[in-house]
Amino acid sequence: MTEAKNPVQAVQRSLGIVDILRDGDGATVTEIADEIGVTKGTAHCHLATLEENGYVIKEDGEYVLGLRFLDLAHYAKDRIDVSDLATTEVDKLAEETGELALFTVEEDGQGVCLHTADGEEAVQTEIYVGYRNELYHTAVGKAMLAFMPPEKRDRIIEETEFEAKTSRTITDEATLREELEQIREDGAAYNHGETIQGLVGAGAPIRDQDGTLYGAISIIGPERRLDEERLKNEIPEMIQQAVNIIEINLTSL
Repeated sequence: MTEAKNPVQAVQRSLGIVDILRDGDGATVTEIADEIGVTKGTAHCHLATLEENGYVIKEDGEYVLGLRFLDLAHYAKDRIDVSDLATTEVDKLAEETGELALFTVEEDGQGVCLHTADGEEAVQTEIYVGYRNELYHTAVGKAMLAFMPPEKRDRIIEETEFEAKTSRTITDEATLREELEQIREDGAAYNHGETIQGLVGAGAPIRDQDGTLYGAISIIGPERRLDEERLKNEIPEMIQQAVNIIEINLTSL
């Protein structure tokens, strides 16, 4: 993530409060003051300013995030030209496969989920709209890494702090680059239980005729249902059909 050269402390504190309220589903003034290391009076000043502008509200002695963030979220999502097209196709994929389908974009070197759709048998995960994840261990992340401009890919990989999420997670640059080369040849990326043990997936990038990368879509499910045969053949074919429809419609945007 890009770091500010001259961060404004007051802004950082307010943003820190927003994160605390999100992560804890609300908090008291005392809890927030202790968390960010300021006096209760300072914490209250930040909260009062956020409350005055509709970003937080007070309920039963605790502060929680306000619905003003919904307006910002809709605006941010609408900036993505392909969002509506991808949403429609992801919904179809979830219905056809019965599994969890996602639309993800890259921002600041991370994957950001912009839409999820649950099929009838979809697994329940922590993934939600706005959920962020590293690119190196997910199908959508690797799909985007493989097809983004080389300079950007190199920078992201060099800044990646590899961590073994499971025993199958790629944990070194050389192995990742080798897999990305294979993804460019195949047009599809895979997650073989690299993020959550027993949960697998396939993904493919969304690009226009000039090769500009818009994001990626994927299907995720348990290994017992998405066995190797289905994961490598049926699922990628369905994803690619959805991607083709999106990419054809991109020309009219």
